[in-house]
Amino acid sequence: MDFRFSEEEEAFRREVQQFLRESLPADWPGPVGMFHEEAVEEIFQMGVEMRRKMAARGWIGISWPKEYGGGGEPIMKQMILEEELNYRSAPGYDQYSMILAGPLILQFGTEEQKKRFIIPITRGEERWSIGMSEPNAGSDLAALETRAVEEDDCFVLNGQKTWQSGANHADWCMVYARTDPNVAKHKGITCFLVSLRSPGVTIRKLEQMGGLSILNEVFYDNVKVPKENVLGKVNGGWNVAVSSLSSERTFGVLLINACRQDMEQLVRYCRETYVNGQPLARDPIVRNKLGEMAIEIEVGHTMAWKLNWLVAAGRPIVIEGSQCRLYGTALAQRVTNVGMQILGLYGQLDEDSKWTVLRGRMMHSYLLASAAGIWSGTSEMSKNTIANFGLGLPRG
Repeated sequence: MDFRFSEEEEAFRREVQQFLRESLPADWPGPVGMFHEEAVEEIFQMGVEMRRKMAARGWIGISWPKEYGGGGEPIMKQMILEEELNYRSAPGYDQYSMILAGPLILQFGTEEQKKRFIIPITRGEERWSIGMSEPNAGSDLAALETRAVEEDDCFVLNGQKTWQSGANHADWCMVYARTDPNVAKHKGITCFLVSLRSPGVTIRKLEQMGGLSILNEVFYDNVKVPKENVLGKVNGGWNVAVSSLSSERTFGVLLINACRQDMEQLVRYCRETYVNGQPLARDPIVRNKLGEMAIEIEVGHTMAWKLNWLVAAGRPIVIEGSQCRLYGTALAQRVTNVGMQILGLYGQLDEDSKWTVLRGRMMHSYLLASAAGIWSGTSEMSKNTIANFGLGLPRG
């Protein structure tokens, strides 16, 4: 099997790498996990400028159709771009627009919706968020309680969404709401394209255990949504939601790329830190741990590109996407656990301490990895998908 990229693809990778060297500070990345952009205003503003530069190069929606502002390039270029940006923890690449909202609008949207919403994304002018989870509806999306009642020219939306990433900076949101309470719960759901600037929308930040406010609660109080902003069909939101699970293939890939960066910084620390006159990297226990993690990261990297290859070939990725997501979650937890063991008490310090090492990155990565098995669907959901569709086991 030939794992090499084409000459054109390698040239594009070098172009992206050069762009990042020129656009990011010399000592980047610092203590940035994948969600720091949503929590730290300075990083967010850096992301605004990065997004402007990428839009000028045609990299936002690089594989989307040209008639909607995309680049019309092969999807492999998009995957290379995503890998390099994620690997460098570069701000500015709006994951929610690029991975979820954009592809779903292209798949289910009307011609008018595609022109209205896709073009501003590719220009870097509008950002999106996804409104699925609720206080009583997490992994069981069909249990959602947010209601949308049809009136003459609109739907009136009432309810609450929670754990919503990016809502504090987003312009629009894909909101799933119940439109028919008298049918099976997964059949009466509709997906709406809602402006977060609408009257009646209230956004409140939620602080996580790592001290960052990267998630939000969003309240909808008699919010009017035009009927032309229904995505897909009325009561057909379940099909949109199921398709979004395939779109979230990148979450596992993102975790694996974050592990690569964590590992490289950890190895550098072990080479530069001396204990009893010897580099920490020469300690046999440390070397063994680092070697194990290096092998597991390489396995994950191969899994990620197998998944990307399947997408490029137009083949289904339900099973492989769940496998990559599950592996990436477990890998992130193992790598950061090893990192915390090696750094000892210093690993618990964030970037504000004068004694911090790696500028607090490991502390943030460790806490984020602890929650990775819950975000965007639990690890148990991934296991069920693998069991049902991959192994043919019966549903419990």
